[in-house]
Amino acid sequence: MKKTFKVIRWILTCILVFILVLTILQKVTNNKIALGNVYIFQVVSESMLPKYRAGDVIVVKKQAANTLKIGDDITYLGEKNELKGLTITHRIINIRKEKEKYFFTTKGTANEFEDPEIIEDNVYGKVIYHTVLFSLIGRAMTNTILYYLIFVIVGVSFAYEILNPIINKNDTDEEDNE
Repeated sequence: MKKTFKVIRWILTCILVFILVLTILQKVTNNKIALGNVYIFQVVSESMLPKYRAGDVIVVKKQAANTLKIGDDITYLGEKNELKGLTITHRIINIRKEKEKYFFTTKGTANEFEDPEIIEDNVYGKVIYHTVLFSLIGRAMTNTILYYLIFVIVGVSFAYEILNPIINKNDTDEEDNE
């Protein structure tokens, strides 16, 4: 039972560290790099209520434009008007193809008006998962003190998992020598 708990704790720590590394990587590269074609984003507005709230964490997977369908939630880089340069997650309401390129019209489910049309090159991918646990953590991380506290807890936990076997091995080696 104790061994099972250790394995579960190790797996959870690795997942947290992977997400932490992915998030830092995306921040540093301004979302230019994904690990395994996966991005992690935090929703910043209420435009997709009731499905996503501000602070929710979503997992987005890069997909070929021809696999996207009307009704899919996608994340993209805005290129026109007030959306220029912003990362947006909205639902596809129209798709058209012109000269081997796909163009998407999207709209937030809580918005009255649709967004300007975007080209497939600006689409990060399709939302494949909305994580409740990380959404709660994401909302907590908007508080600077909680942000650093969570960062420290994950870091210490990971360091403990890495260093514990080394320390225990040294203790066992010393006992064997006595």
